[in-house]
Amino acid sequence: MIVLTEQIEIPASYEKLKAWTANFEEEFVKWSPYHIECNLYNGNYHAGSKVRFREIVMGLDYDVTGSITECEQDENHFRIVFRSDKKTAFIIFEGKRTETGCHFSHTEAFGMTTPVIGAIMNFLIFKVFFRKKANWQLIRDDMILDNRYLYDILTEGKYPERIPMDKLLTGAK
Repeated sequence: MIVLTEQIEIPASYEKLKAWTANFEEEFVKWSPYHIECNLYNGNYHAGSKVRFREIVMGLDYDVTGSITECEQDENHFRIVFRSDKKTAFIIFEGKRTETGCHFSHTEAFGMTTPVIGAIMNFLIFKVFFRKKANWQLIRDDMILDNRYLYDILTEGKYPERIPMDKLLTGAK
């Protein structure tokens, strides 16, 4: 299993981060010019809810559906875990209150964890069938950029400029 985690300290109130999360279906698309769609099919992000994310990064179209498997929240912390329908990807968003604002963590994990067969399947998935989409540096760079965008959104109310779909599909900026 490949696990990528990016974190950022943001000098904005935890309440701003929590409000952003509460409006996630709309905020996901505005968060990054590479984000195209987010559908919360049950209208929320509670455990068991169905979700779809779509983004296009460097011409690669990532369109993933799945379910929220965990959702915990209180006045100082939240953690939301998404698992793809194919059970080969997890996305975790976690936020917490800090003395100087808030902390946001974004984790993406890929692959099967089953001993022996998992290693074989991961090789086939990442090295044979989906080699182009399994570009870990591209995914990590996108996560870092997402965190920078979130910083600007929460501290300045500044959203990134949208990129036209034809340019997204060709990988042009």
